Amino acid sequence: MDSKYKTGLFRSTLLLGAGVLAVLALQTIQEAAQALLWLGALWLIGTATLHELSHRWPARTPWQLVPTLLLAGLLWLSPAQYATWLWAFAILLMLPQPWWLVGLNASFAALSWSQVQVHLSLEQGVLSAIVLAAMMLLGLARAQHYRPLWQGVSDRVRLMPGSRLWSATQLLEDLPRESARSDREGTHTELVLLRTQHHHCWSLAQALCQVLQPFENCYRVDGNTLATLITSRDIEHARQRRETLLASLNGPRRTRVVSLACPLTLEAECQALACQKRDLVIIEKAPHHA
Repeated sequence: MDSKYKTGLFRSTLLLGAGVLAVLALQTIQEAAQALLWLGALWLIGTATLHELSHRWPARTPWQLVPTLLLAGLLWLSPAQYATWLWAFAILLMLPQPWWLVGLNASFAALSWSQVQVHLSLEQGVLSAIVLAAMMLLGLARAQHYRPLWQGVSDRVRLMPGSRLWSATQLLEDLPRESARSDREGTHTELVLLRTQHHHCWSLAQALCQVLQPFENCYRVDGNTLATLITSRDIEHARQRRETLLASLNGPRRTRVVSLACPLTLEAECQALACQKRDLVIIEKAPHHA
C-alpha cells in the first residue's frame, strides 16, 4: 500500500482516538482525570495535525512516553473506573522503542496494577498480574520483529524518497569522490555548510534544493546544519554561483564555504562553523590543476 494511504489512515485513527477521549472527558466528574483526558485528546489532535505526508516524521522519537504517563496518571487517580485500561500497557510495548522506555512502561504497569488490585480479590489480582505480564511479553516479542528496521531509520541515506536531501553518511562518502573528480576533470568544487535554527532547517533545505544544479544534492549533517557540494568550471564561476545561491536563501544562518582543494574533514569544519562568529566565512584555494 502506498505510504500516503497509510498516513491518511494513521491520522484518521489518531483523530478518532482524540474524539473518544474527548467524549470520556465530558462524562468524567473527577477534575484531575478530566484534565488528563483532555490533554490526551489535544496531544492526539496535535500529533495528527503535525504529522506531514513525508518521511521527515521523527520515527525514533520516544512518543510512547506521553500515552504512558497519561495512562499511569488515570490509573493512579481513579483505578476502579479505568481498571480495564490496564491492558493498554501491553499495546504500548508492541512498537519498537528505547530500552529505557520499555523499563519505564513495565514499571508504570506494575504500579498501576498495584492500584487496581486493591479493588480485586486475591485470586483476581494474581490472575490479572499473570495475564498482564503475558500480554506485555507478547507485545515486546512483537516489537522485536520491527526493532532492526527501527534502529536503522536514523542511518538511512536518502532522508526523503524522491528528494535530493541526503544524510551526513552520504556526504562523507561523496566528499572524497567529488574531490577526486574535481582533480580529474579540472573543475572547482566547494563544500558549503549552513547552520540555522532547528525550526528553520527544513525550509532552508527546501530552498537550497531548488537552487542547486540537477547533479548536486543537499545533505543534513545534524538538526541545525545543512551542507552541499557546489561544482563549477573554475574559481570565478564558483564565486558567481556562490553569491547567487546565498542571495536566494532567506532566514538566519551562518555559512562556511571551503574549497575541496584545501585539506579538510567534515567534523572539523562543522566544529569551526559552530564556533564561527561571522555570518559568512569563505576559504578559497585554487585547485592543483588550475
